[in-house]
Amino acid sequence: MASSPVAVDAVPLPSYAGLGRRLAAYLLDTVIAISVVFIAGFVMRGFRVAGLWMPGGGGTFDPIATWRALAWSSKLAILLAFALSTGPIYLALFESSRWQASFGKRLLGIYVTDDVGGRIGAMRAFGRWFAKWFFNWFWSWLLSMVSIAVGKRKKALHDFVAGTLVVRGRPVPGGSLEPWRILAAFGIPLLWIVGTFLETL
Repeated sequence: MASSPVAVDAVPLPSYAGLGRRLAAYLLDTVIAISVVFIAGFVMRGFRVAGLWMPGGGGTFDPIATWRALAWSSKLAILLAFALSTGPIYLALFESSRWQASFGKRLLGIYVTDDVGGRIGAMRAFGRWFAKWFFNWFWSWLLSMVSIAVGKRKKALHDFVAGTLVVRGRPVPGGSLEPWRILAAFGIPLLWIVGTFLETL
C-alpha cells in the first residue's frame, strides 16, 4: 500500500501594512518625535525665568535679527538640532529594537523587517529614515504613497532603498523595549537642542 505524502505546514505569507495604517503611524510618530522641541522650549523658558539664560545677550529678543547675526557654524548646529527632533534617533533605536517598531507603529499593530522578515539593525533603520527624509525633500513621498497603495508588498521608496518591509502584527519572538533605548531616543535630541541654544543664542 502506497504511503500518503507527509503534510508540510505552509509558511504563512506576511500581511503587509496598508497606506492608511502607515500614514496614521507616521502622524503619531511625528507628534511624538517633535514633542522633544516643546520640552526643550519649557526647559529654556525655565532657564530664562531663573536668570540662567538670556537669548541675544539680554534685552529685547528679535529672532530674525539674532538668526542673521549668527555665524554659519551656529546656524548649522541649530538646523542639526531641529533635524534630530524629527526622529532619526527615535526611529533608528525603536525600529531596531525587539519591538521592531516605533510607538506609532506599535500602537497600530505594524512593525519593520528586512526583506526576508528579519530584525533590522540600527544603521539600516537610520538609513531608512535618511532615505525617507531625502525623498520627502523632493516631494517623492507622493510616489511612495502610490507604491504603498498599489505595490504587491506595499513598499515605499525608502523601503526599496533600505531593503525593508512594514508588516502587520507583532514580531516573533519580540519582547519588551529596553529602557535605555527610550532614554537615548528622547534624551539625546533634548540635550542636543538645549545645549545648542545655550551655546549659540
